[in-house]
Amino acid sequence: MLIIVMWIVGMYNIFSRSKSLSISTWNRVKAIQIAREGLEAMTNIRNTNILLFSSDLKNCWNVLNYNINCIWDNNPTYDIIHNGSFKVYKDADNRWKLGNISVWWDYTNSLYRNAFRVNIDSDWLYTQSGGTAFAPLFTREIKISYEDTDGDANPTSNDEKMNVSSIVRWADSSSKVPYEVRLDLLLSNWKERN
Repeated sequence: MLIIVMWIVGMYNIFSRSKSLSISTWNRVKAIQIAREGLEAMTNIRNTNILLFSSDLKNCWNVLNYNINCIWDNNPTYDIIHNGSFKVYKDADNRWKLGNISVWWDYTNSLYRNAFRVNIDSDWLYTQSGGTAFAPLFTREIKISYEDTDGDANPTSNDEKMNVSSIVRWADSSSKVPYEVRLDLLLSNWKERN
């Protein structure tokens, strides 16, 4: 009888741990997809800026939300800001846009989770505006910083290279500590150099 009870307890532990591992792995796969979509959206934003503002790529390749005032104006007011945290979403015209969010990172903070929450839209794409909260445990934060390319030792939006980090965080039943997936991409004003 003792052997049977020990065998049942052992099998239960194996089943329980494998279930937690399965949930954790599945959520990690989804988090990587969400992070990749954030990087693809940023690439799309840069490419759309290049198409829309081909007359002034120096000032407009990194303009925030397609602001036409960037043309012939090197004022960084219109640019995607250095060291900024953003959510990425699609607007009514189905264009990717960035929403600047200034909430200190703490996944346990409900303000952070609500500001960067990821939902699923009607096209089954992950979005941070509208949609349905089928996957409310995920958050996605897009962090932007620039590399100093003009040699003044001061990285700003006037430089020609942008570091983009897509950070997805979530917590599930497999751990009490939030998980994090971070994918990085270096975007440049490649068209201006041609």
